[in-house]
Amino acid sequence: MESPPSNMPREENPGAWPAGLFARLWAFVALAVVVLELARVALWFGYAGPARLPGWSTLLPALARGGRYDLAVTCGWALAVLVLSLPWLLLPRRWRAWAPRVATVLCMALLLAFALLSVCEFYYYGFYHARFDPVVFGLFEDDTRAVLATAWHDYPVLRGLLAVALAGVVLHAVFARVTRWLERRLRPSARWARVALAAAQVLALALLARGSLGTFPLVRQDVVFSPDPFDNQLVLNAPLTLYKAVRAREKEIDIGSDPQAGLHALGFRDPQQAAAVLGLPGGSDAQIADQLFATAPGTAAGRRPNVVLALLESFGYDLLHVDGPHNDMLGRLRPHVAHDYLFTNFITGQNGTHPELENLLLGSPITPLTQGDAGRIQLPTSAALPFRRAGYRTVFIYGGGADWRNIGKVFRRQGFDEVYDERDIRARFPGAGATAWGVYDEYLFRFAREVLDRAQEDGRPVFLFLLTTTNHPPYTLDTPHRQLPLDPAALGPRGNPSMALRRKILATYQYQADQFGAFLDGIEGGALGDDTIVAAAGDHNLRDHYVYSLPTEQPDVDRVVGFFRLPPSLRPAQVDLARFAGHEDLIPTLVSLALPGARYFDTGTDLFGPPRPDDHGLALYSRTYLPQGVAFGLTQPQWHAWTKPYTRIAAQGSAMPPAAAAEVRRVAAGVALRDWYIRTRVLSARHAH
Repeated sequence: MESPPSNMPREENPGAWPAGLFARLWAFVALAVVVLELARVALWFGYAGPARLPGWSTLLPALARGGRYDLAVTCGWALAVLVLSLPWLLLPRRWRAWAPRVATVLCMALLLAFALLSVCEFYYYGFYHARFDPVVFGLFEDDTRAVLATAWHDYPVLRGLLAVALAGVVLHAVFARVTRWLERRLRPSARWARVALAAAQVLALALLARGSLGTFPLVRQDVVFSPDPFDNQLVLNAPLTLYKAVRAREKEIDIGSDPQAGLHALGFRDPQQAAAVLGLPGGSDAQIADQLFATAPGTAAGRRPNVVLALLESFGYDLLHVDGPHNDMLGRLRPHVAHDYLFTNFITGQNGTHPELENLLLGSPITPLTQGDAGRIQLPTSAALPFRRAGYRTVFIYGGGADWRNIGKVFRRQGFDEVYDERDIRARFPGAGATAWGVYDEYLFRFAREVLDRAQEDGRPVFLFLLTTTNHPPYTLDTPHRQLPLDPAALGPRGNPSMALRRKILATYQYQADQFGAFLDGIEGGALGDDTIVAAAGDHNLRDHYVYSLPTEQPDVDRVVGFFRLPPSLRPAQVDLARFAGHEDLIPTLVSLALPGARYFDTGTDLFGPPRPDDHGLALYSRTYLPQGVAFGLTQPQWHAWTKPYTRIAAQGSAMPPAAAAEVRRVAAGVALRDWYIRTRVLSARHAH
């Protein structure tokens, strides 16, 4: 009889392969659950905040509920390993013993993947204040070199990889011991017992993969067990949050074939129901679509003003709280803040630059919208179109490369006559320095000033959109700049532990503000002063400067700088600078100021009009800021009242007050109709081609 090759594993007895295979699967499940639970504990102690620590009474329920999701994920993957190992079991007996070896390789690869994902999500949460979400894929769509340089500079990449490698060594050793222990106990002598035990184990894996041994598998509502949103965020594990992010991104890039998908997700039966909640006249679908556009009051008189809209990288509001003689956060922007209009409760629309571009310039709650076929469609919602129709030259200037997220091609289709980027700016200013993300802000503003000067010479007004890059990790500032007082200690005990990193963050923030102030100085000091409107807002808050205690300090995360400079002829008598506002109000305000009688996509409120009882700020289409508190969620919202207006909210959620619930429902209706309208336009264009 031919003997197997010497390097082939030998099967010790007829019961070896099922016992060895299932022992490895159960060892994988046990160790994977431990890894994912430890990741949950790390998130808790890393980001729960001192007020919650140690908080075992809250953490333990999160671990218990999260463990169910861990079992569901790990048992699902164990079944996949079993399926991949089965072909080996169909081979002759001398080859069959390879099945456990194959399972070992697959199980160890999965354990390391879970550990690596958990480490990455730990740092992702510290940066974005969120578990994995669709924004994570933007990291792979950005400039790869810049992303890698930022990660290498700001995060302990080598130590992290070394820690994962050491964890792999430990996991392998423990895996081998647990496997041997289980294998001895999963090997009955009788053939029928082996078959029955194998069948029982397959059934157990399948039931656990459902997340429940009862009638229903785990559902989304099982995540919510606490009135504290941070506690609920702990329930899912990194593989699941990444899976949810993948699904969300797929739905956003390929918006499907149902124009009412967003309506239904927000709890509305059809456009007519949402229109009624929003207070629109209603009617047919076409009539409701028409009602989503507004006409700016008044009529055009004389020459229209130039309009500049600047989206300033990471220009969060909370660093202005530490502005002072020894820590100058404003530089040349200071007199403009005193003389012009700085809104103190201006809420970011999205948590990333590209999502905010689509939110601000296209009025889209769907993002990333333009990375799919919608990027080839001109949307009637574009912010540039009212200005182009009024005879403006429309110009988009980006400090980075216009091939980033394909924005050069996309926004040319959205009503911008010209798109300039880093290459154009450096061609005009050969000595311009740059970071990994784009040209320094000084040169972007100098380029913008020349566009405005040309508009004055031509006698044709310009709508000018600016997007800066300097105030961005890794916070590089190796260009000549004004030396202003800077004090990292001003951030206090909740500031980033690294004083060196604090200093770099403060310096780039200070630089951006100072250069923007210099740009405004140039406008004020010349003929442009009586003829130019400037609006500016941070695209989102900074990432690394504070360790936030969430949700108590959520307002600091969501609040950004919102600024307007108006010519003397357009300055109103009174302005409520404390009213709640956000990115959705920028275009309605600019059109109302510059284009009386023009028609535009109505996403918000004219901030220089009278305050309205429904003024609000909407963050990430999930948090509604109101004078009485903050509602988390647009469906089944949870209420967090102000404990320190308007900077701190209650950590524990409570039932919605009726008036606030009605307002959140109205906000949801507006979002639902915008979603429906954009889906309808994209699907109509798709069918037309």
